[in-house]
Amino acid sequence: MIFLHKFKMRKIVLCLMLLGILADMVCASDANQKSSCKKVVSIQRGDTLAGICRRHLKKYNRSVLQKVLRLNPNIANPNLIVVGARLCLPELKSPPKKSIQTKSQIPDAAETFATRPKPSVQRKRKSGGSQKAVLYPSPMPGAITRLKWTGDNTAIVEGKADTTGSCRFFVYVPGDLEYEQPNLMRNPDGTFQVEATIGRQARDYGTTFVLKLAIFNVMDERIGEVRASVIRERHENGDVVWLEKLDGTGNVSSKLRGWAGARAWVAIQERDAMQTDNADFRVPNGRIVANYRYLGYNPDERYLTWYGRITLYGSACLAKALLLRGNITKAEEILRVWAAQVDSAGKVPRSANVIGDNYISPNVRTGEIAHFLGALAAAKKVTGSAEWDGPINKIVNLYLRPLTDSDSGLIRGGYNGKGSTGYGKPNGYEMIPWCSAEHNFDVFQALVLLAHVYKGADLGTTCQNMASRIANSVDQYLWDDQAGTFNRGWNKDTGPDRARALDCASWGALFLLKRARLTENETDAAAFLKKARRCLDYADKNFRTRWYYQTLNGERGSVRGYRPYDGSIDDLRHEEGKNAGKMIHWKSLNDMVWSEGTLGVAKVWEEFARQTDDQNARQRFREIYKQMLKLQALSDKGGVLYSTRQIKGQFTMGEELASLGWLAYLASVSDGVAESNQNDLIRWMPW
Repeated sequence: MIFLHKFKMRKIVLCLMLLGILADMVCASDANQKSSCKKVVSIQRGDTLAGICRRHLKKYNRSVLQKVLRLNPNIANPNLIVVGARLCLPELKSPPKKSIQTKSQIPDAAETFATRPKPSVQRKRKSGGSQKAVLYPSPMPGAITRLKWTGDNTAIVEGKADTTGSCRFFVYVPGDLEYEQPNLMRNPDGTFQVEATIGRQARDYGTTFVLKLAIFNVMDERIGEVRASVIRERHENGDVVWLEKLDGTGNVSSKLRGWAGARAWVAIQERDAMQTDNADFRVPNGRIVANYRYLGYNPDERYLTWYGRITLYGSACLAKALLLRGNITKAEEILRVWAAQVDSAGKVPRSANVIGDNYISPNVRTGEIAHFLGALAAAKKVTGSAEWDGPINKIVNLYLRPLTDSDSGLIRGGYNGKGSTGYGKPNGYEMIPWCSAEHNFDVFQALVLLAHVYKGADLGTTCQNMASRIANSVDQYLWDDQAGTFNRGWNKDTGPDRARALDCASWGALFLLKRARLTENETDAAAFLKKARRCLDYADKNFRTRWYYQTLNGERGSVRGYRPYDGSIDDLRHEEGKNAGKMIHWKSLNDMVWSEGTLGVAKVWEEFARQTDDQNARQRFREIYKQMLKLQALSDKGGVLYSTRQIKGQFTMGEELASLGWLAYLASVSDGVAESNQNDLIRWMPW
C-alpha cells in the first residue's frame, strides 16, 4: 500500500511538471504573439481584413495578409471574419531604402506585368490527344431578386450571391456617389438580405436607383458585382417589387436564344437618353443602349460597363435589326440620339460614356459612319420621315465627298481628332489617307439604298454616281484575283495593303452579291456570284476555328466559327505580356471565334441562298447560325461574346452590342419575321 501510494504521488508530481512545461510554452507563445502584435482591435459590423489593415496599418498586400493570418490562426477564411472577435495586427517594419537602378537594370513593363492566363482544363478529343477547354467567363455572380418597401424610402432587398468573397451593398443614382448600406446579412445558402435606404424621405420620386452588391477578394480588390435598377415610386409599406427571377435551382434563368435573347439583353442595357449623365446625349425621345456587358474575367476592361460606353456602330447595327423586325419606334429613338451628334461637317464621334462620365471620342471612322448612314437610309425607307434628311445630306455631301481619294476614287478612312483626349472638342482633325476595303464596302451599301430611297432627287443621283465610282474603284484597286479575295486596303503612297482580314472576304462577298442583284446583265451577275463564292471559299480555308469551352457548372462543348485575321500583320501587335510589341500570329489562334465576323459569314451564305436558291448555301447558313445560338445560350442574359479570346487593345471577351445586332438580323431572317414585315427592305438592306 505504501509502495502504491508513493507511485501515485510520483505520477502526480510528473503530471504537474508536464503541465508547467506546457504552460510555459503557451505563455512563451502568447508572449511571442503579443510581442509581434502592433495592436489588438475588435471587429465591427461591415469590417473586412483589408479595411482594418488599411485603417490601422496604412497598408494592405499579400505579405501583410499572411502576417495577419499567422497571428490569428482562428481565421480559416479571410473573407469571413466574426463581428465582435478580437484581431491581432502585426508590427510592420519599414522597408530598406531602395538603391537607384540604372535604365538597363529596370525590367520592361512586358516582363513586370505579364498577361494573366485564362483558366482552362483539358478536354479529350474523340480522335485522341487533348484540347484546351476554356472556362466560359462567369456571369454576374448571382442576382438581386426582390425589394420589399418598409417605409417611404426604406426597403428590405433580397438576392443571391454565388461567391465566398466578402461583399458590400451600395445604393446610388447613376453618375452619383455610391452609398454603402451597412446592414448586409448573408446566409449559408448564398442568399442575402439588406435593409437599404433608397433616396430621400418624401423626395426623389421617379428617379432610377441602382442597387449593387459588390464582391471583393482577400486583397480587397473588386472582382465582381450584381446590379439591379429600381424606379422610386409612391407605394404602400409591404409592397414588393420583383427585380429578377430565379429558376428552381436558385440560379439566374438562362438559355436565351435568338431574338428572345437579343431582346432580353437589350432590356438590361438600355435607358432613356434624358437620364444620361453626358449632356450632349440627352436627346428628347431618344434611347441609348450600352455597348458592353463585361463578365467576371477582366477587371481592367469593366470601366466600359461602369461608364455606360455607347458606340455608333453597335447602335446602328441594333437599329437596322429593329427596323427589320418592325420595331420602328425603338429604332428611331436610338438613331435620334446619334443624329443629334452629326456636326456641321457631317462628322459623328465613334463612341461616348453616358453614366458618370462625359467622355466623347475625338476620332471619326468612315466604316462606322457608313453603317449609321445605312441605318438612317433604312429608317427613311420604312418611315418616309423628313427627320432623317438633314443628317443624311450632311454625311453624304460634307463628310464622304471630301474624303474621296482623287487617285483611286475610294473613300478614305476618316479623321483623328487633335488636341483632345475625349474631354473637350478637338482643336482640329487630321485626315487618314489610308482607304479601307471594309469601309468602302459599307459606304457602297449605304449609297445604293439612298439612291433607291431618293430616286429622282438630286441626292439620289449623287448617291448613285458615288456608289458606281466606288464599285469600280474597289474592283480596280482592292480585288486580288490570285488570292480570290479582297485586300485589306489601299494607300496612294504605299499601294495595296495585302493583309488578310475576314471582313474583306465576307463583307466583300456581300458587296459582290449586291452588285449581282443590281445588274441587269446576266453575264455580269454570274461573274459577281462566282467571285462571291471564291471569297466564301477563301474564308473557309483560312479563317475557320473551333473553341472548346467548359461552363462553371461543368457543361462542356465547342463552338465553330471564324477568326478575324490570318498570318501576321505589322500594325496588329501585342500590347502587353511577354510578347509585347511582337506581331500577333493569327494563324495560331485556332480557338478564337470572333462572333461579329462569324455572323457576317453566315449572312453571306443566307444572301447567296436567297439569290441563287442554292440549298447547300442555305444549309451552310443554318449551320453557322446554329453555332452562334449555342454561344449565345451560354450567356445568362442572352448576350453574345464579341470574341472567345481576349487580345488586349484589339478584341474583348465581353458581351457586345454589334455582334448581337448581327445575330438579331439573322434571327429575324431565319424565323421569317423580317420578310413578313419588311420584305422589300431585305433586298436593299445595307449589310
